[in-house]
Amino acid sequence: MKKIIALLLAGALVMSTPIMAGATVIRSPRAEEAYQRGKAEGAYQEAQKTNEYLKSEITDLKSQIKDLYQKIYELQNKKVDVNVTVKVKGNGKKKTTVKKTVTTNQGYSPASEPFINTVLKAPGLDNVIPVGQGGKLVIGGTKTRATFVMRETTSGKVDSAKILGAQIGGSVKNVVETYAPGVRFSTAQVDFKVYGAHNGDIYRVFQMVSKGNWQEVQVDEVREGHVICTVNKAGTFAFFKMN
Repeated sequence: MKKIIALLLAGALVMSTPIMAGATVIRSPRAEEAYQRGKAEGAYQEAQKTNEYLKSEITDLKSQIKDLYQKIYELQNKKVDVNVTVKVKGNGKKKTTVKKTVTTNQGYSPASEPFINTVLKAPGLDNVIPVGQGGKLVIGGTKTRATFVMRETTSGKVDSAKILGAQIGGSVKNVVETYAPGVRFSTAQVDFKVYGAHNGDIYRVFQMVSKGNWQEVQVDEVREGHVICTVNKAGTFAFFKMN
């Protein structure tokens, strides 16, 4: 009998201390719900911390890119002092110094914040003016959240644009590929960020409709750093400066 009682007491002890016995902890439904809620809140807080960190990194990256574009602009518009000294030998020794300021201006203008989504070069084209997305698409008179995605084009399309430029008497400044993933429209107003555009400039914009064939699109406005057009679809666009 004593042995039986001892065995019963040992079993009760083991059942009352499941952790010591290596058993799974059994919680009440309410306790389990609170436990899971605590885990979810912890995961949410960690996700928030990660999100804030990523936001900070993106902001810092944008700032670095903006500074880089500003330095490019400063280099393109750098003023250089040139000193020329003329010496004349003889009894009436004469020394003349001429000081002249030269501006190496290539016409680039960071009229607004630079964008990552910008085409900086076109194969086979010299003196390319960067073209990017300058603002949201306006569809049906309403400004949307959509923008064009832009990529560098091919050398074949650049060569075709050069031929067109010779025909219309304009200088090709850039040829870009545009995409509008997930966006449908029959007409849309696009704000192209054109770094070489200035008030008073005349730009003509053409869209490639088939190989070697171009169709002119409507240019609504040319202002400092922007060429605004109305288009029917995304595609390949060539920018020509006419003056």
